[in-house]
Formats: sequence, C-alpha cells, structure tokens
Amino acid sequence: MKILFVCTGNTCRSPLAEVLCAARKPEWEARSRGLAAYENANAAAHAAEAAREHGCDLSAHQAHMVAERDIDWADTVIGMTTAHAAMLRTLFPAHADKIRTLPGGDLPDPLGGTMSDYRQCADRLEQDVAEL
Repeated sequence: MKILFVCTGNTCRSPLAEVLCAARKPEWEARSRGLAAYENANAAAHAAEAAREHGCDLSAHQAHMVAERDIDWADTVIGMTTAHAAMLRTLFPAHADKIRTLPGGDLPDPLGGTMSDYRQCADRLEQDVAEL
C-alpha cells in the first residue's frame, strides 16, 4: 500500500502521520505533502518532539507541495480534514476515488499551539493510522 498524507503546510500533521505510518505499518510506503507548503521547510519543533515521543524521527523532514505525481504514486490519499480532501478532489478530479479523510474525522491543526496540542495530535494520528 502506498499512502499519501496531506495537510496545509506539511510541517505538522501530515509529516507526523507519515512517520507514524512508516513505523507502525512497515509493509506500507508513506509520504506526506501540503496544499500550501513552503518548499523545504523543516517540521515544526513541537511536531518533531511529539514524533520522538512516539519513537519516530522528523529531523530530516522537508515540506513539499502536493503535485500530480504524488497523487499518481499513491494508492490512497488522506486529507487531514474534509476541507483538505475536498480541495484535493478539486485539484485532482481524476483521482477523486482514492481521496479520503482520517478514520477519526477532521484533525485540528496544532500549528502555533502548545506541546500538549501536538501530543494530542500525535496520539490521535497513532489511533487513526492503526485503523487504516
């Protein structure tokens, strides 16, 4: 299974989902992208810390904008919110059938929040990845 996680900036939610999925489902290939990413930006510091607390490493992460080649590559594309999924379906209508949201529904963006917000995000993603 090739799975692509998509959020807004590709510095918090989708990179966390990517590394958690890679660690928990090693038979799958996971990647992440953003709908409004600053190319090559690092993961947010709190996201990297939350990843470490879950035994994962985001230190080498660099943000990237989602592109057609990413959607082509993936078997499944997961938007972090229904708005992300809707935008992906608008941008890539030929692939609408493989675009969905997380099993637990919309995941709030922790950007600018506390370390507790990032921990809650990572804990929630851990559950969602297990349900995929």
